[in-house]
Amino acid sequence: MKTNENKRIEFNLMLLIIRIILIAIIIICSIYIVNWYIENKKSANMLKEITDSSIIGTNTIEIPIDSNEGTGDDSNGENTNPNEAKKIQISTYELDFDKLLSINKSTVGWISVPNTSINYPVAQASNNDFYLNHSFDNSKNSAGWIFADYRNKFDGTDKNIIIYGHNRMDSSMFATLKNTQKSNWYNNQNNKYVTITTPSGTIVYETFSVYTIPSESYYLATQFSSDESYLEFLNTLKSRSVHDFGVSLDADDSILTLSTCDSTGKSRVILHAKKIF
Repeated sequence: MKTNENKRIEFNLMLLIIRIILIAIIIICSIYIVNWYIENKKSANMLKEITDSSIIGTNTIEIPIDSNEGTGDDSNGENTNPNEAKKIQISTYELDFDKLLSINKSTVGWISVPNTSINYPVAQASNNDFYLNHSFDNSKNSAGWIFADYRNKFDGTDKNIIIYGHNRMDSSMFATLKNTQKSNWYNNQNNKYVTITTPSGTIVYETFSVYTIPSESYYLATQFSSDESYLEFLNTLKSRSVHDFGVSLDADDSILTLSTCDSTGKSRVILHAKKIF
């Protein structure tokens, strides 16, 4: 039979074990938080260095838009002459691709999404895993980087160019992609024009669908058996959108897909846009 003294010793021992466990948890969490901060800081510093050294100017592209569409809250590019087609002016970067390629020879372009923090050079590996935990200079980093699907060719033949990025808590990478599903984003006509600047020039895409969906592979298709199957694919993506952008689609269109995780990691936040320039 245990004495009161033995019970007291066992109780104190139990408290000591619990304290040790809690201290270990605190230490592990602190290390994780510090590493998270350090890696985010490294990514932010790298982006700043890349931006400062690689962006050498800006250009403006005029894009004709459907006469039934407005230009949102921003009147930039609004044409007041009813006899002329409406146009919107899109600002793009003039980039030093020699500099970008000297840092990462697998650079395929630079992506920019209006009124988000998405403004990054895009890399591409031989798989879709490498840039989940490597930075633009190919150093190890849990923040990863913005990268294109390894199946994409960037030779003008891609039907669906797919670009991925992490949803980081500091709003970096593709964290602000979720903003495109808010009314103050999609109700501004100027926001929907996504640009990718490549060594061959700037490509302009017009957003036609934004949504969140449980993790799946359907929207990640890059090859299609027929025009009919591709058009069915496009119409399915369009029907998922939380907002009707009024964009028409046909089998000759090529599209851009941006993909990231939601805050739970179980669903995907998606933007689709069709090439218009």
